[in-house]
Amino acid sequence: MSDTPAIGIDLGTTNSAIALAEAGTGDLTILENGSGERTTPSVVSYDGVEARVGTPAVNQAVQYPGRTVFSVKRLMGSDEVVVFDNTLTNTTEELTPEEVSALILKKLKQDAEHHLEQSITNAVITVPAYFNDDQRQATKHAGEIAGLTVDRIINEPTAACLAFGLQGGEGETVLVYDLGGGTFDSSLVSVGGGVFEVVATNGETQLGGDDWDDTIVDWLIERIERELSIAFDAEANPIALERLFDAAQQAKHDLSARERTTISIPFLEIDGETHNVEYELARDEFEAMTDHLVETTIECCAELLEDAGYTPAAIDTVLLVGGATRMPQIQNYVEAFFNHPPSKRVNPDEAVALGAAAQAAIIHETALPVPADDRSGGQTPSLEKNQPNRTLETTSANTNDIVLADVTPQSLGVRTIDLETREYYYSVLINRNSPIPARATDRFSTLDDNQEYVRFPVYQGNSPTLDENEQIDEFKIGPIPPRPRGEPNIEVEFQLDENGILHASAEDIDHNIGTEIEIQPTMTLTQHEISKLRQTLPVLR
Repeated sequence: MSDTPAIGIDLGTTNSAIALAEAGTGDLTILENGSGERTTPSVVSYDGVEARVGTPAVNQAVQYPGRTVFSVKRLMGSDEVVVFDNTLTNTTEELTPEEVSALILKKLKQDAEHHLEQSITNAVITVPAYFNDDQRQATKHAGEIAGLTVDRIINEPTAACLAFGLQGGEGETVLVYDLGGGTFDSSLVSVGGGVFEVVATNGETQLGGDDWDDTIVDWLIERIERELSIAFDAEANPIALERLFDAAQQAKHDLSARERTTISIPFLEIDGETHNVEYELARDEFEAMTDHLVETTIECCAELLEDAGYTPAAIDTVLLVGGATRMPQIQNYVEAFFNHPPSKRVNPDEAVALGAAAQAAIIHETALPVPADDRSGGQTPSLEKNQPNRTLETTSANTNDIVLADVTPQSLGVRTIDLETREYYYSVLINRNSPIPARATDRFSTLDDNQEYVRFPVYQGNSPTLDENEQIDEFKIGPIPPRPRGEPNIEVEFQLDENGILHASAEDIDHNIGTEIEIQPTMTLTQHEISKLRQTLPVLR
């Protein structure tokens, strides 16, 4: 058994959370931040000297929108940069999405260390199931820049289901409906006998609660322009835009509890003129504007079930995860599709972090709670909001008895060429929803006579059309003995390990000539680069 604290982190688009599996008991605990909050807003402000994370960053966003960033998770794995206004020098500062995310993780780490009065060196960090290799690698890099050894990157729905299963969800087929601030995942999981087997997954990496906020903001701008007879220029009015977003978020939350709400924004300055804005928004009107968003999530669920060969009636439990699932609209759609109400047995804001801590406990061989259904007279504890920190106080089980089996969300293959038409196409070796670890082989040949080298561009994605997928790397074999085109037998093997890292090899089986490679995402940083970024990371205030 390791002495390293078993830490799990939910690095969310809107909010993040950190949890602990306590040594000895395995009780899963959400660790509060320095402000006593159980979740930390994933918001960062940076003035060129110091950075703020969480509520302090949110509180100054209206005054300094140009030095505040929200929802950086949507940029992970991209080559975009986050630009901050340096109001002291009237210049700008640039940080990568990994650096911004590292600031969030560093804040969580510091708060947890203060809470536990000991250093934290390792953590399991969660990502949306539909994140690709670049996005996963960027998340791992962010953890390392923050000073963490990332034990594992695991899928958010899988983590949530692990937390659910440890509270008595045994012998069930569970569909995890995970709608976060910026992403949506659906995963089908079989839970039983200590085994958590992911059957299939589906999702959208650019759909989340933020899109509901955007809809209200668009509605407000349209009303303002029409009723005040002005044109609203968002770039010219960043403070007004930030106030509109604040009002939109509040309205969304209000409409989860009541049928209508009043959106009041006094002294809203647009183009130098002050306006008092007040509009009423009814829940049914809001839902009519956003029904298409929910329908997209239901379509993902339908595709998921079709891929797995299940019907809605075969699902025992629908588990809602993510703060956006508190909207009645979501719950009503889910109930209508599955023909039974979703489970509320886990706290949608905390389940992912708790499950990540459970995974950390498995890695570090810390005891975990026995599911309630397995205890004599045990009752399944509720995880409702504002519950005390200790969420599971139970007798413990050996982590060797718990098996977590995940799947790959996207297919992996190589680009090949038709000998006659010379057209490129996508030749899949490992299909999406294949259990991890996975292994697959296929045979290919040469395009030209006496070809010495054969290149294999590696692609990831679920579209049958090559160009709609993403090239993630390339490897080659050669030199091989000269022969007529189509004659060589080149066997390509893909192996996907438990961390989702792809290893590829190719062999000319007639002449025992081969090559092996570990596929590296395009956004990979070297350890030297990570160390340098860790040293230059802005100071947290």
